[in-house]
Amino acid sequence: MPAIRTIGLSALAALLTAALAFAADITGNAETGKELFNNSGCVACHGVTVEDTAMVGPSLFGVVGRKAGTGKSLLGPSENLKKYGVIWSAASLNEWLLNPDAKAPGTAMIGMLPDPQQRADVIAYLSTLKN
Repeated sequence: MPAIRTIGLSALAALLTAALAFAADITGNAETGKELFNNSGCVACHGVTVEDTAMVGPSLFGVVGRKAGTGKSLLGPSENLKKYGVIWSAASLNEWLLNPDAKAPGTAMIGMLPDPQQRADVIAYLSTLKN
């Protein structure tokens, strides 16, 4: 592998690691996260109630604590999302929202939240979607 490519990949890994470490120290605001969720296009694919199973993406009601690739949706989960198979937590959602395709290549989810505060806010909101 050419040295420049190795350096580039190392730099990218360092940036992603730094972003994740930084995000771990950020406190999310659920109200801000709800606004962001509703205004950034998330609602085009995801619902937030138990009944929202006829959308392109799965309902995010109860997503925290649920195994990846098990939510019902029109498209259904990709095989790679099933293989990813994490239990959704603040940490795993943080990694996912940074770059879904890096975690489950070929996933239908195209939205990303590169801003650590926005990710923390959306995760705080998603954490409220439960009984």
